[in-house]
Amino acid sequence: MLGTQGVPGTEEDSIGTNQLKSFGHMCESHHFLSWNSRHRSLIPCLRCFRVRSFDNTRSETIQFHTPLTLIVGYNGSGKTTIIECLKYATTGDLPPNSKGGAFIHDPKLCGEKEVLAQVKLSFKGTSGAKMVSTRSLQLSVKKTTRQQKTLEGQLLMIKDGERTAISSRVAELDQIMPQYLGVSKAILDSVIFCHQDESLWPMSEPSVLKKKFDEIFEAMKYTKAIDNIKSLRKKQNEELAKYKIMEQHAKEDKEKADRAEKRSIKLQQEIETLREETQQLSLEMRLTPKSLVL
Repeated sequence: MLGTQGVPGTEEDSIGTNQLKSFGHMCESHHFLSWNSRHRSLIPCLRCFRVRSFDNTRSETIQFHTPLTLIVGYNGSGKTTIIECLKYATTGDLPPNSKGGAFIHDPKLCGEKEVLAQVKLSFKGTSGAKMVSTRSLQLSVKKTTRQQKTLEGQLLMIKDGERTAISSRVAELDQIMPQYLGVSKAILDSVIFCHQDESLWPMSEPSVLKKKFDEIFEAMKYTKAIDNIKSLRKKQNEELAKYKIMEQHAKEDKEKADRAEKRSIKLQQEIETLREETQQLSLEMRLTPKSLVL
């Protein structure tokens, strides 16, 4: 279902409270109530503004129904653009062949030198919270050049009626979006929102195909985990070898100490015996008459 909702003026580069509230309510009324799984993320609404051939004076709101939404239309009507916007909103990756600001509405078509494009995505995260992600782009046209710039994005969490800003940095947004959706970036990029120009990757060369599958199944994480375990095991074995040497030295020192202790006890006993003999001799000498001594 494709619906449109006009936004007064052209200031679409930030989310206003009223706009966010109406956007969330619109999505909620159609889709939030149909979510019956606690750990499943769903996307009910997408809003595009000044993206490719979408109108530059008002935003286009696309509502997705569950369990299936079919996107149909004539060539050039924007079917692929919807997938591109979904991919951009979730991963931060621009579609292929979008250099020079091709993903943004052409300023020449609206007679402007600068165009601000925006993609808003309303979704339910795996935690059950309602969230709104906003990404913005800027395209400036000069005499001979075009300059595209990625502006700060925004991720809002709407839970128990309270709105909380999660992040505004683009790099952080790219990292945390897959986490809230419960899907890895590789699956979003190569499976769920795979661009039609890149959909033939299963026919790639074996090495490229292996790399793609490794990314999808996160084999690199498994390999890194195994490498970390091997490295940790090696370090632990080295430490164990050191402790074994220390144990051997400590054992030898203990044996020496035991022998020294036994000898010390024996010598102490001999000293006591000699002391008793000395005392006995001293006593006998005192009792012996002096005449006998002379």
